Amino acid sequence: MNKSVRRSMALLLVAWFQAAGACTPPPAQAEPPRLQPLISGIHTVAGEVVRFNPCHRSVSLRTPFFVDKPPLMIVVHGGGGLDGGTQAAADAFRSKGMATLVFDAFQMNGFEQGSRFFASAVTNEARQRMIYRAALGAYEWALRQDKIDTRRILFHGLSNGAAAVANLAAVVDPEHVVALIAEGTPGNGLGLPDDIKVPLKFVFGRLDNYGGRTAEEFIWLRQEPCIGNVVAFDHPKGNSAQCNRWVEPDQRTQKPIDWYEAQKAKGAPIELWWLERTAHGVFIGPLLRNTVTYSSGSTRMAWVGGDWAARSKFLDDVAAIAKTPRP
Repeated sequence: MNKSVRRSMALLLVAWFQAAGACTPPPAQAEPPRLQPLISGIHTVAGEVVRFNPCHRSVSLRTPFFVDKPPLMIVVHGGGGLDGGTQAAADAFRSKGMATLVFDAFQMNGFEQGSRFFASAVTNEARQRMIYRAALGAYEWALRQDKIDTRRILFHGLSNGAAAVANLAAVVDPEHVVALIAEGTPGNGLGLPDDIKVPLKFVFGRLDNYGGRTAEEFIWLRQEPCIGNVVAFDHPKGNSAQCNRWVEPDQRTQKPIDWYEAQKAKGAPIELWWLERTAHGVFIGPLLRNTVTYSSGSTRMAWVGGDWAARSKFLDDVAAIAKTPRP
């Protein structure tokens, strides 16, 4: 290795370490959040959940090669945390010329129990609270990054991440965010907002029965007991205000498809996309007809993955939005 090559490598290393050293973590909380048992085998999270920590080891902002100031896709994980499906989604979006930002909201809150535990032993509302707050903080941090086009930001969220993304559609700035893509949105947890101000793509696989008691209990038709919804949190006002553990706890949540129809009827910027021959998580891989057994002992449907052609079309449709010039 000649002298000039060694010098170039040294300069690159210096630049990398300077960038890493410039990271500023948020102030430490006086009392960190903690897991709190609700019923046998099921937990919620007590205490205030943390904001986005750009210095956390799970955070990765990556840009595609040879693209100057690319649009940014903030990839928001689902109820199991940052997993292979989330990484696959990020890789796919980056292949279409988008920068990607990923993170693990659960680990940021100090929880290292892993995806199996969070997918089966923690309530939707607890997971969604952590994901929502981390995703909102990730967006606010991204606005200060000079390597991306901060007027072409998008979000993609799956499952519990989709619920967080749907709520973010009520609070993010349309001057910076061009679209939010919520894939496989459940209707319980945070609930869904009364009003949205940024274009939202409401996406479901035609075979998405994740969490259903039978193969035909599809997620967009799902209603769960209101007692599982949360309102004591800084997310936008929505349908959980009249359906939660204190108000009508024995009633059922609004179907996600009915929420969509109500938004559409009042002229909200929302569009329904169907993914043919696809279940839950188009980027997870080929269709797998799984079941999952929760810590409470109940077994539910968990079909995941789907058709390659549907995935390809979906990716092209998202890329077309990302590439549209801003006025």
